[in-house]
Order: sequence, then C-alpha cells, then structure tokens
Amino acid sequence: MTETDKDPIEFDASPVDMWVGVPLGGGQMKDPVAPNDIRRWSQGMQNCNPLYYDESFAEAEESRFGELVAPLSFSICTDDSHGAAPAIQGNIPGTHMLFGGDEWWFYGPRIRPGDKITRSRMLFDYRVTNTGFAGPTMFSRGDTEYVNQNGEFICKQRSTSIRYLAEQARKRAQFSEEQDPTWTEEQMIEIEHKKMAYFEKIQAQLHQRKLNVQPGEQLPERLIGPHTIASFTTEWRAYPFTIWLTLRPGGRPSSLDCAGRFLEITPNF
Repeated sequence: MTETDKDPIEFDASPVDMWVGVPLGGGQMKDPVAPNDIRRWSQGMQNCNPLYYDESFAEAEESRFGELVAPLSFSICTDDSHGAAPAIQGNIPGTHMLFGGDEWWFYGPRIRPGDKITRSRMLFDYRVTNTGFAGPTMFSRGDTEYVNQNGEFICKQRSTSIRYLAEQARKRAQFSEEQDPTWTEEQMIEIEHKKMAYFEKIQAQLHQRKLNVQPGEQLPERLIGPHTIASFTTEWRAYPFTIWLTLRPGGRPSSLDCAGRFLEITPNF
C-alpha cells in the first residue's frame, strides 16, 4: 500500500488471505463449568447480582432460573484468548496489535454449572486503511461461536483486531505526550461510596426483573475503575486459561502464535 507518492509504505496483507473463512483451532475447556468459576468471574467483573454467586438466592421460588447461572459476559471466560484469536491470523512481521472491541449476539440459552462449552472459530474478513497514528493499518474481524453440550448456541462473538507497523507508529509518536490520570484520596473514597451505592441498589431489587426504563427514571450508576493491581489481578485470575492445563488443543490449524505481533518482546527460546 502507498501512503503518498513521496513516502510509499508497504503493508503486505496477502498472508492473511489464506486464513479467511477457514475453521480455526484453539483451546477447548477440559472440564465442565463449576459454580466457583461463575462466582470468580462475577467478582472479577464486580457484578454484584446475587443470581451469579448466591445459590440460596438463585434457587429461591421467585427466581426465574432456579439455580445459579452465569452472566452473559461469562462466555468469553470459557475461551483461551478473549475470543480475539480468529481476528489475528496470518504472519505480518513487524506489526503490533490493538484490540478493537467486540460485537455480540446472544441466542437465549444461559451458561449454568455443569455445562461443557465448546467453541468454533473463523476469520471473517479484513480491510487495510490509512490511520493517522501508524499509516497503513489492518482492521480484521473474526468470529467465535459458543455452544453447550446439548448443541445449543449460546452466543456469537465478532472480535476486531487492529494490526499496524510498529516502526511507523513510533515515527509518528502520536500518543507520546499522553499521561496517565492521577487520583486524589478524596476522589478514590468518593468512587468507593458510589460503587457501594450501586451494589446496594442492585441487591435491593431482589427478583424483580426490570424490562423497561421509564422517561426521567434515575438508573443506578455503575463505575468501572480506576483499576488497581488488586482489581486487575482479580479479573485476570477469573479466566480459567490462566490455570495450567485447563484447556486441550482444538485439533485445527491456527496462526495466532506466529502472526508477527509484539516482535521485540517475543522470547527467544
């Protein structure tokens, strides 16, 4: 690809072509979902709905499920790479990767303790365009579908990866002047009070499922962050793939581990 006539920049995306539409491999969970898997995830996400961790609440007569169920976000917890692997295929040396977000489609069935979740993966498409921070940049999308042991489709995740030439981003240094925000002790205390107020409002709803929002209604405010080492650790350890030998190989090919990203920090074994 040529950025300008005076400064041509080549971004060879052809290695990605062979992976588009190809069923991909990746890890599959060995064991069924356990109640503590769901509890750990809910805690890591700071999701205080007792439906996800308190069996006495979830099994109550008023409960619409009759047992613990996982929050919708738990689906990604059953995967080995945040569901992003299908969007990172084909070797493009010298590139770095940014996560570009997800689209989700949920089909109705919920994940419950004892479920065995499997995944199918495929690179959906890609395009290369010019960006201000790195010049030619690839936006690729990949699909992960989550299925339970009964053959029921739980959901589909379409993940986007942003792959760019690291050297070009360094030259532009577009974000080099940005600084992390600082927080005062008073601000942190105020945030904690707001978080506790949110938890109390959610738990006060008990089994009353809210389907519609009325004009002018004040909704509880859920704050996410600022993160700490403890909160990041709690979130990271909620993923089963952080535990040794939680997954088995899926038996299909994948080029995720040789896609050419993070070149300078790849260990030399």
